[in-house]
Amino acid sequence: MKILKISGLIILALIVLILVAGAFMPKEFHFEGKQSIKSSREIAWNNVVNLRNHEKWSQWRVLDPNMQVVFSGDDGQVGSKMVWTSEHAQVGNGTQTLTGIDGKDRVNFDVDFGGKGNAKSYLMVSGDTSQCNVTWGLDIQAPYPMNAIMGMMMKKEMMDDMFTKGLGMLKEACEKEESAIQ
Repeated sequence: MKILKISGLIILALIVLILVAGAFMPKEFHFEGKQSIKSSREIAWNNVVNLRNHEKWSQWRVLDPNMQVVFSGDDGQVGSKMVWTSEHAQVGNGTQTLTGIDGKDRVNFDVDFGGKGNAKSYLMVSGDTSQCNVTWGLDIQAPYPMNAIMGMMMKKEMMDDMFTKGLGMLKEACEKEESAIQ
């Protein structure tokens, strides 16, 4: 009986902590990473606007080579979609839908993490025929009190690591493609 009482008090304390923390934590989270790439802007653009090309630089594919991916719509066009399923805890299930294209400068996506939350993501490409820069951003809105849990889980260091790995793999893919055509 004493164990149940102590367990109940611990659970209650955790709930109170989450509620109080949520009152003071932000409800919007923004993360961004940047990478310089020694390839043409066109090659980088092709790798970010076409969802099928994300396979070349997907760090989640490395985590789970057995991840199932299904594409729909006209790749590189608004409305194209990628759906992934994975039994790997860090990969999970979800969808990424291309929602906007701004010239050949920026592409926007809606990301659904399979019932674990949603995000807006974007990739921006700038540069010329020999050097380019890619910026990858992620915006997440978390309502109260989920913002407290999100704030504890989505640490800047963890997100920086995600962007560094992903953009590093994009750099490698683009530079390999660039050297193949020279």
